[in-house]
Amino acid sequence: MKNIFYLSCLFAFLRLEAQVYSLKECIEIAILNKESLKSAVLDVQSARAGAKGSMSNILPTISYGNSWSESHSAKGVTTSEIEFMGDTMSFSSPYGGFSNTYGTSFSISQPIYDGGQWLNQIKSANNALLIAQQLARQQKINVILNVHQSFFQLLKAQQLLDVAQKNLDLANQQVGLVKTQFDLGAVKKSDLLKAQVQFGRAQTDILLKKTSLRNAELVLRNSMGLIGSVTNFEITDIERPLLPIPVLDQSLTEMEEYNPTLKVYRSQISGAELNRKILFGTRLPNLSASMSYGTSAGEFEEMTQVNDWSTSLSLSLSVPIFTGYNLSSRQQQAELNVHKQKYDYLSQKHDSQMQLEHMINTLEDYQELIPISEQVLNSAEEDLKLVQQRYSLGSATILEVLDAQVSVSQARSSLVSTKYDVRIQEAQLRALLGTLDQDYR
Repeated sequence: MKNIFYLSCLFAFLRLEAQVYSLKECIEIAILNKESLKSAVLDVQSARAGAKGSMSNILPTISYGNSWSESHSAKGVTTSEIEFMGDTMSFSSPYGGFSNTYGTSFSISQPIYDGGQWLNQIKSANNALLIAQQLARQQKINVILNVHQSFFQLLKAQQLLDVAQKNLDLANQQVGLVKTQFDLGAVKKSDLLKAQVQFGRAQTDILLKKTSLRNAELVLRNSMGLIGSVTNFEITDIERPLLPIPVLDQSLTEMEEYNPTLKVYRSQISGAELNRKILFGTRLPNLSASMSYGTSAGEFEEMTQVNDWSTSLSLSLSVPIFTGYNLSSRQQQAELNVHKQKYDYLSQKHDSQMQLEHMINTLEDYQELIPISEQVLNSAEEDLKLVQQRYSLGSATILEVLDAQVSVSQARSSLVSTKYDVRIQEAQLRALLGTLDQDYR
């Protein structure tokens, strides 16, 4: 019974160590693990706190304070004399020693008008929050895109290793066939040497493809945030039709609406305009009001007599007249920054439009390349069979056989690369449109 328990635990452990993940599961793991996303969440939380704190520019400030002071001085007596009706009268009064002073007060201050600065500062803080949220979205899209790319690169590396293994098996069979014919004296030794060279190249290609596979596994592990983890996993892909080629005009509209990078650039323009308005508000009058309610007494108990408390109310108005060119230079810089942000946005927008058109053209090429590559592979395999038959009959040379083998290998590799490159291109297109994260919000 104990052995059965140990075996069940072992099988459970093996299943745990051999997890099979789909693309969606790999992306979900990456979203949970990637430190860059956690950092982006903290940036959003910080910006949200800043937006909340900006409300202090209009809300009143209320404070309460207590004070106590004690003074010490030398003791003495002051004597004075007054003559009254022929008599001299003497008075004396002590001075010095120590005395206590207690005070308490409540105060409230309220900004009334500051040239619209407080309103624009609140808008600026909310705009900064929007930028942080869009940057976090862009970071999430980048993580999802990296998983897409590394996932399909790993599948491609696996398929290319299979192609290399088939090529190695074919080269090995060819060596055996040529050796048999050489032993019978049907072919020259140079044919055997050429076949052996081809077999050696196939062995070298296997080693390179295995290294590429290990590197692709490492890249995917990093994209999923599993570097340093002992989790062992495999991946599986579900065959699905290619996405329809999008219309350029519709894609441009979609990109401007959803692309987080373009949204950030537009928000940066808004932030620059708000900063310009804030600086303009510093030239306008500033009006505020304050009120205090409190008392001061020599004995602590006397402060409880509310009738002795006093109230004061004040209004403060300030108008900047000359600031040593500080405000004018800052306003000029703010105006220049608005134009700079607009130019940066247009530059990014045009670059994105160029990338979008380039990706759509590439996808159109891939749609045509895949059936052509499949047809080329079928033709190359059929040609290899015919050449091998002719070689066995002595009507074809070894070079023709080796060329046919190379053609088959290249056709297989080209088809594999094309099938997975188009998947990567689709993910890159959706990332540029800003829709790649729609299923993971």
